[in-house]
Amino acid sequence: MMYHQSKNGSEHEINQVTDWLMMHASLASLSVALESKTAKYRNQLFDLLSQAESMRNSAKSENYLHLAGLLNQLLQAVRREINHPSEDFSRIIRIMRHIELVIKNGTLTFEQSSCPTALILTVTDPADELLDSLSRHGYNIRVANLNEFKDNQLIDLIADSGLLICILSENYTINPLIDLLSPLIEIIKKRPSVLISNHDSFIVRSAAVKLGLTHFLTDPLNLNRLNNILQASRVSENLDKPIHVLMIDDMVTAGVYWGKRFKEKGIIFRFESNPENAYLSAVESPPDIILLDLYMPDINGVELAKIFREHPLLLDVPILFMSTEEDDNCRMDAKIQGGDDFLNKSIPVDYLIKMIRYRAFRYRQTNAIKSSDSLTGLMNHNAIKEFINTEIERANRQNCFTTIVLLDIDNFKKVNDVHGHQAGDIVIRKLSNILNTRLRRYDGIGRYGGEEFMLVLPNTNELTALKLVNRIRVDFARKPINIGNDVNIIVTFSAGVSSFPEHQDLTALIEAADKNLYLAKKAGRNCVICSPPPLVY
Repeated sequence: MMYHQSKNGSEHEINQVTDWLMMHASLASLSVALESKTAKYRNQLFDLLSQAESMRNSAKSENYLHLAGLLNQLLQAVRREINHPSEDFSRIIRIMRHIELVIKNGTLTFEQSSCPTALILTVTDPADELLDSLSRHGYNIRVANLNEFKDNQLIDLIADSGLLICILSENYTINPLIDLLSPLIEIIKKRPSVLISNHDSFIVRSAAVKLGLTHFLTDPLNLNRLNNILQASRVSENLDKPIHVLMIDDMVTAGVYWGKRFKEKGIIFRFESNPENAYLSAVESPPDIILLDLYMPDINGVELAKIFREHPLLLDVPILFMSTEEDDNCRMDAKIQGGDDFLNKSIPVDYLIKMIRYRAFRYRQTNAIKSSDSLTGLMNHNAIKEFINTEIERANRQNCFTTIVLLDIDNFKKVNDVHGHQAGDIVIRKLSNILNTRLRRYDGIGRYGGEEFMLVLPNTNELTALKLVNRIRVDFARKPINIGNDVNIIVTFSAGVSSFPEHQDLTALIEAADKNLYLAKKAGRNCVICSPPPLVY
């Protein structure tokens, strides 16, 4: 029996119009037929087109919007293959498997209200890299043709979306897009948005800004830039999460006054009149904003700000001085020596709240970008280690497994020496894209250093992780990587696996995974090993 969740979170049984399990079986049989590339594959494509259209209509009528979006992607891919045969069904099969997984695992969700939707306006098929990145960052995907809108249809689509992406193809200029979106500027400004253009010019960039579009990318996509944008767009959702403010002032009455005002606005407020206690509190639980009195009896605000700035956890936390000081030189000196802004203590409540929300948003957004690897957009070395620590703590509380995997590209130095460092970058990005596509949204993926990657798999034991990574290893090794100039190379990787609670802390986990990676290299490379006992594939 199928269920959906209503907007208030309760489950209701669906009066099934469609037997989705039967649909899944039919889709799976077509997938197998296409993979075998029988002589009748063109007939099978037309069968698939008919099946996908029927399923998409059913998904729309039953409000399975995520599934309808996937089926729409499938329809576009099948039509492209029918009109321009390539006999390469990899994209079609990948979308079909995604659809099968959604149906088979019972993850059909009414309205998909828990995940934001990325609306892609285009006249061409979106790039696989774009679709993969959107899925990885937790977006449902809806693709709509720029030439097919009527009346208020576009207004509703944009209003229901958490992210807007407009793609200018080779044959589609900026002018029709301006005509289409100009009446909707105020709606567009309220959400993250991206213009992807096949060419870069000042005219296109200025038009994007005037339309209220917040980001500009050129095709082919810079995946690192794209992933940073997507991370930042999801961070904007964090404004709904409480902001943590720490205020330090020797006047206790200030804490009482502002504490009441912040509570009314849903802001979590901590007050300290003792500078040492304030420092210890900030280190133990770094706030989003520090409000700091400039003049205090034992230590002034500038001196305390310098102490905060010397701690790695507090280096970038916004510090706003609050004082009755009117001297401009004194204010400027305070900002130069560690503060981000200077506010008068008589500041209106609403103004201060707006300032805090803006600063908190920028701080969280910057932190998200700083935690990204510059080449792949994955978590960087420090961020993935922090993620491991977080998952160890969670696994300890919930009495479950957490497994990490250390991957290393085999003979990577040879790739750089023979084909150049640009080819090496292509290989690294290719592996990062595959990992992004094949792992769950809540798994951690980081570039640990050079050609090494770290995976963090919550609620997963070693054997399950080994089987998963081994499947990825086999698929990665099967597909040649195009490094430019019609040159294709085969690349493999080796991996070591370790798990909590067998290894109790971060250091022990990483050392065990590194040891198993060494054993995998020693065993001939292109294999995955976990312990105990060592298993070589």
